[in-house]
Order: sequence, then structure tokens, then C-alpha cells
Amino acid sequence: MLKRSSQKKGAPELVADALMTRIFRGDFAAGTHLPAERLLATRLGTDRTTLRMALKQLQRMNLVTAHHGSGIEVNDWRMTGGLDVIAALFSLEEVPLEGSFVVEALDFWLEVFSVTCAKAIIRMSLSDMREIESHIDAAIESKDDETLVEAELAIQDTFARHSGSVLFRMLNNSTRSVRARMTRSLCKATNVRAWLVGQKILVRTAMLGRPKEADVHAGLLENLKTLTAPLREQLLFGGKKRRGR
Repeated sequence: MLKRSSQKKGAPELVADALMTRIFRGDFAAGTHLPAERLLATRLGTDRTTLRMALKQLQRMNLVTAHHGSGIEVNDWRMTGGLDVIAALFSLEEVPLEGSFVVEALDFWLEVFSVTCAKAIIRMSLSDMREIESHIDAAIESKDDETLVEAELAIQDTFARHSGSVLFRMLNNSTRSVRARMTRSLCKATNVRAWLVGQKILVRTAMLGRPKEADVHAGLLENLKTLTAPLREQLLFGGKKRRGR
């Protein structure tokens, strides 16, 4: 049966989420066929018209392929999926994520975010820098983790907006659920607020000093690796969660 979402989603989106959850968990394994339409609709507690709309969404995401006369085959999302699949995967809290996969996503995010920041920093004006600092201050002063997550996402969005790259802005938009889930995990594993204090100094120093983009990228990437080291250890080796306020 479908679970009601706290987000404003229509019936086809909820059915699509339910199907994706089952695919990501392996309930519907790659290479197998989905149950017959009538049976699947009954299991999901929906009607066949809504189910067909949901299946169209999954087809657009390359999660399933419809074969005339032989039903709907489940694809291997690791081979056929794109950014929309990654975004869906990280947005579905019911889906358990393997530590090694999350680390792979973390490494990708570190590289992209550090490049985005470097591009933005060498282009920013003083007013742009003050905008970034206001978001950093909001994150540092946040009273709970969810407010911190939203403030951190605002920091990332602002860097992407000032990067001068349409592609980096689009990539940033497409990975919001990935970034949000990653930031929540970071809040549980390390002291993000303390790191942001140092980050504010780093941004101001880099912006005023105007170093080369490659140097900003390298310095920020190393800084981010230090921040995320406890989370990486936790994901790969099951280390204890560490908190700091």
C-alpha cells in the first residue's frame, strides 16, 4: 500500500515512489518483469490509470522497459539511470543505502562542490561575498540540525549561482536531495558549525587574495575531505557517530 508523503505529491508520483522504492530495495530485481497490471495496481492500492501514469515516469527514467506482448522489464538502475534516478534514490528515506555507494556519492559531491566554489570565488564581488557570509552565519547560528541543513543548502545554491556556469547550476538543482541527505549525515557525524567558522575565513581570504581557480579548488577539496573524514569512516567501517555543537 502507498504511504502518504509529507511533500505535495499527486497519486501518480506516490505510486512511482512506491515502485521505485521496491526497485531500489531489490524487491523487483533487475531483469525480472513486474507483476501483471491488474495485480500490481491491487497490491499498490491504486487504479490502473494512475499506475500507467507512474510507469510512464519510470520509463522516462530508464528504470523499466515495456516490451510489447511480454510485459514490463525492470532495468538495472546502476547501468541505465541518470541524475534523476540518483535524486530519487536519495529522496526516498525508506531505501537503505550501501555505505560504499554513499561514499562514492560523497566523493562526487566533494569534487563538484569544490569546483563550483572555486569558480564562484574568483568571480565574486564584495556584495556576493557578504551574501555567502550571511548564509554561513545563519548556518552557524542555527538551533537545530534541520535548520542547519537548509542553511547549508542555501550556501551551496548561492555558490552555484555565482559560479558563472549554467551546467553547474543545473547539476546543483538536480542533486538537491543527494546534498540534503549527505548534509544530514554530516551533521550527525561531525561538527559542521565549527567547520563553517573556518570556512568563512577561508572564503574571505580567497576572495580578497584572488588566487588561481585551481589553487582555490585544491585547498577547498582538501578542507572538505577533512570535514567528511568521520562520515567516511562511519560509512565504510561502522565507526561511532560523533557530535559537536
